[in-house]
Amino acid sequence: MKYLSLILSSIFVISCSTSINPNKHSRVIILGTIHYGAENINTESVYTILSKFKPDIILLEAESNIFEKENVLKTDFDGINNNEFQATLKYQKENPGVQIKPAELEGRNNYRKELGIYSEAGFVFNKLEELDKKGEIKLSDQEKKNLSKLNSYWNAVESIAKQDLKTVNSKQSDAIVDSLMKYQYNRTRDIVNNHNEFTKFRLLSSKNKKDTITFKEYFNNWSNFEGNIRNEGIAKNVIKYYKENPGKKIILLTGFKHRFFIKKYLESQNIKTIEFYQ
Repeated sequence: MKYLSLILSSIFVISCSTSINPNKHSRVIILGTIHYGAENINTESVYTILSKFKPDIILLEAESNIFEKENVLKTDFDGINNNEFQATLKYQKENPGVQIKPAELEGRNNYRKELGIYSEAGFVFNKLEELDKKGEIKLSDQEKKNLSKLNSYWNAVESIAKQDLKTVNSKQSDAIVDSLMKYQYNRTRDIVNNHNEFTKFRLLSSKNKKDTITFKEYFNNWSNFEGNIRNEGIAKNVIKYYKENPGKKIILLTGFKHRFFIKKYLESQNIKTIEFYQ
């Protein structure tokens, strides 16, 4: 009877430990890629990583509208020729059992429309540079330093984009991208908010073509959406698939500028990620 009790206790402990952490054997990779035109990153290099990792689930930086049905992409859609989609299609052809899921923030353009923004804000950066060159805006020494750092980090990230996937997905590259995001979104937003000039310039709102929005309001909405809301939406989708598929090997294919935020968010939720080269 004593031995039977010990055996039953052992079984109970094992079953409890399994139920406490059903994701113990899960493996998650956040693979930062370049969508098009990179010198050292292409369909084949992304496919090679998929072949070596052998994922159960591939998550794409895309919404559900590019899917014909569950796990099946449409034969034609905007962006179908990018590196991630082509690598995924090639891998699925050889591994038909792989699941393919959308991980983008669903309805992202509807979010943008409600905020009155578009996908880019280059015109705000251009206006800032123009006003500074003409002496029509008085920047503080700190603001000038912040703009200089923004340009430096931008150039550094452009250089990273020309490297191979291992370099792009390194901690060093993550740190540089993180710094760029801080200066591109937060520090530039501070400058825009500190100067009334950006309340005087307006553009047509994406919400209603008859309405206009100030550069200041636009940049605040844009930086918050692109820097926080969208990235967090992608990260939450990764978490959803992770929790729904315990013990599975999952890989997210995403633009490398999203990678650091997503990894950081997952780790804040106690979800560890690995690198393809580990």
